[in-house]
Amino acid sequence: MRHALAPLVASVAIFRDNSIEDIREIVRLLRPSLIEFHGDEDDMRMRSFGVPYARALRREEWATMNAAAIHTRYPNAAVFVLYADEIADGATDWSWMPQGLGKPVILAGGIVPDNVSTIIGALGPWGVSVLDGIEFAPGRMDGDRMSRFLLESRGADRRK
Repeated sequence: MRHALAPLVASVAIFRDNSIEDIREIVRLLRPSLIEFHGDEDDMRMRSFGVPYARALRREEWATMNAAAIHTRYPNAAVFVLYADEIADGATDWSWMPQGLGKPVILAGGIVPDNVSTIIGALGPWGVSVLDGIEFAPGRMDGDRMSRFLLESRGADRRK
């Protein structure tokens, strides 16, 4: 998989409560640029692999913590991935977004071609993550939806 990537394309390995041995083996084989953790891993475990890490947080986790608490819990995170599935509900009140994280934020969950431009324009995240929003079936991407998503996100990025 690693050899199939174009030059200058970063790879991300995503884990949820995998064993240390499994993670080490994937890191050895793929040499990812970033590891994204979704489980109950603590900061010491996430940084022990010698690769910058992204901490993914569901809304029920980060909505109860302020920026200082998030930094205290994950002081070595390079990036925070915030899942907020209610984005898909057409929200225009973004007050629930944590402020002052001081590190790049990637938004995920419920982002589709129809709302990505609004989300980027309103929140200015470092990045957005999409999967379900461009699938036509689980694990099967729709090329037209993907193209529309990219056009909408690029257009919003240019307007910033």
